[in-house]
Amino acid sequence: MATNNPYRLVTNLKYWLLACGGLVVGGALLYVSGLDWLEDRKALSTLANQLGGLLIASVALATLWDLVGRRSFFREMLEVLDLKHDVHTSGLDSIGTDYRKVVDWDDCLSSAKNLDIFAAWATTWRNSNQTNLQQLASRPDARIRVCLPDPNDPTCVKSLAARFNMTQTEVRSKLNEAIEGYKKFDANGSRSGRVEIYTTPVFRAFTAYRIDHQFVVTLYHHKDNRSGSFPALTCRKGGSLFAFFEEDLEGVLNASPKIYP
Repeated sequence: MATNNPYRLVTNLKYWLLACGGLVVGGALLYVSGLDWLEDRKALSTLANQLGGLLIASVALATLWDLVGRRSFFREMLEVLDLKHDVHTSGLDSIGTDYRKVVDWDDCLSSAKNLDIFAAWATTWRNSNQTNLQQLASRPDARIRVCLPDPNDPTCVKSLAARFNMTQTEVRSKLNEAIEGYKKFDANGSRSGRVEIYTTPVFRAFTAYRIDHQFVVTLYHHKDNRSGSFPALTCRKGGSLFAFFEEDLEGVLNASPKIYP
């Protein structure tokens, strides 16, 4: 296929001229090494023969690299660069299968000013980070917003019961326990306004935590057995992933009634 890139044409022309020159020189050395007048000069004959063979072999290898290897390497580099560009534009910071390790929760929560929680109930996470959440809620310049499934919505409760292999009574109990648990971070229910709780019938496809300018997202299993690891990722503000999760969260919050304070 023709190319309109003059620099590439010049580079290819130089390469093929050098390759042809190498073949000519290599062939000449092989020819000279077999001449009669070098029969008494074995060292020179052997040297010319080896240099000629080396030049021809080098040109052959270089040609194979140019025809196959260099182009394959170039395509591979393009794939790597495209992937790097996609990661950069998405704002993806880290990814793993353990939400406890995908981010330093102590560091993030200890310095956070705004925390949004979009989860089914996140009991394990809440208990693991209880001290940090209490300290966050006690700071006058901080705010915690929690968006939980509505325990009074039959369809929502039924869906969660099916997802987590629980009874509807157990689901309502877990949701009400979560609501009361998050209220306690507000100085045991002082209604300071630093802790806000919303309920919504929206079915969870993932759990998301927005910590200032960062999202931490964990996915769910769809199999009957709930054990095992969960994919988790973090993304920063300015990327397409953050924009998606932010728009999604704000859309749910805007359509959800606030039940506390």
